[in-house]
This record gives sequence, C-alpha cells and structure tokens, in this order.
Amino acid sequence: MYHDFAAFYAEGGWPRYSAQMVRMLPAVLERLGLWPRRILDLACGDGTFALAMARRGLRVTGVDASRRMLDIARERAEAEGVAVRFLQQDMRSLRLRGRFDLVTCWFDSLNYLMEAEDLARTFSGVSRLLGDNGVFIFDMNTIHGLAVEWVREPGQVHVDTGDAFLASVPQYDAGTRIASLHLTGFRRKGDSWVRMDEVHRERGYTLTQVRRCLAGAQLREMACWASLERMDRPGRSSARVYFVAGRRRPRTATSASSRQSRDRA
Repeated sequence: MYHDFAAFYAEGGWPRYSAQMVRMLPAVLERLGLWPRRILDLACGDGTFALAMARRGLRVTGVDASRRMLDIARERAEAEGVAVRFLQQDMRSLRLRGRFDLVTCWFDSLNYLMEAEDLARTFSGVSRLLGDNGVFIFDMNTIHGLAVEWVREPGQVHVDTGDAFLASVPQYDAGTRIASLHLTGFRRKGDSWVRMDEVHRERGYTLTQVRRCLAGAQLREMACWASLERMDRPGRSSARVYFVAGRRRPRTATSASSRQSRDRA
C-alpha cells in the first residue's frame, strides 16, 4: 500500500486532511496547556503536517512505512528548505531514541492495523517515547464510519486529468469489521498508459478495545472527541473519533501508603 498510489496522493486531495489538523491543533494544545518543542508524527505520509510544524520552529520527526511517500516528503522538505527528520519504520516496532512532547497519528492510519495486538504494540512504542508531560493525539474511523460512511458512495473518481485517472470502489465486511478500498489508476507515459491497482484495508475497533490497548500501554485517556474542532463527545453515529492520551505516572511508595491509610480509615 502507498507504493504506486503515492504518486496520486496529492492530486487526489488527501493532504487537505493534514492541513486541517494543522489549523485546528493550536486550540487543542492551548486547552491542554501543552507547548511542544519536539514532535513525532506517525504515518506522516507526504509530510504535510510535519512540514507545517517544522515551519513553526519545532523539531519534527516523521515516520512512515512507505518509502515512496517518504521520498515525496523529503523532496518537499528540501524544496522548501525545511528541516524534518524522515524515517522509514513500522509504527508497530518503533526504533527511536529520546522523548517527544507530542506524538500524532492522523487520518485513521491506526485503522490500517488489522489486529488489536498491533494496536497495543504501537501504543506501547508511543508510551516509551513520550516525555513525562507528553501527549499522544490520534484519530480513528469508528465501526459506524467504516460500515456506513465508507461505503455510502458505490464508487468515486479522485483524479481525472489529461495525464492521470484514479477511481476507488469501497467494500465492508461486517463479520471482520474490515473495510476495503480498491484503487485503480492510470498515468500517461509517453504514448501509452501505466495502470496501478492497490487495495487499502482498515479495521474498525470499539472504543472499549482502543481504551484497553491504551491502558495496557500505560497511557491514560485525557479526552475522546467526535471532532477535533468542536472537541465534543462522540455518539453512536460518529464516523471518526479523536483520542488524547498521556503517560500514566507510576504510583510512588508515598502515594500508595497514603491510599492504604485512607482505605483503613
């Protein structure tokens, strides 16, 4: 995934989502009282979010599994003269040192993890990399979002120019809670056309499953919203949720003793 499709990504307008996160994030950080200096952006894609944060003077690391997407991100950073460290890594097994004030993972990238164990491993890696007061912000498609919103249109054309064409057809399997997006594209190469086919799959998780994985990674939920802009609680028909989580602080001997004293009293 995100191999041949990478060349169509910007043309199809997908970077607009990351641009929206850039616009809405300051209000969220102000509400949290967080002023990050070091940011880790997981599944950074073409680097839209990472580059925007770096332009604001922050130290940013972008991680993605797709070499093609990272090539695009690095080319953009070089062209704009912006310093961002881009690394090709699987977010289930992060190999990074140091701590970050803010870790982000946008655009339902975590739904690409097909097993709850993979989600738990990713959260554990994030927990290890968060600073003491660090915050992890991510979004995910809900089961309702994948089962209803994902398949609302039987097909969609994303790119249609004289030199490129890209369309998608969605499917949803209620038994596995897995949604599939079948992408087919064509790009002109001289007098001929080159075809691209990719299938992108996302799994829906209940909020309980997500919370269980967070707790297992020693991450405490700070907020769960249906919209990053409104910061409102999700409902049954919410297509997407945004989580804010921080590291659980270990109980000290003093706090444990105080709790035991209160229990005895």
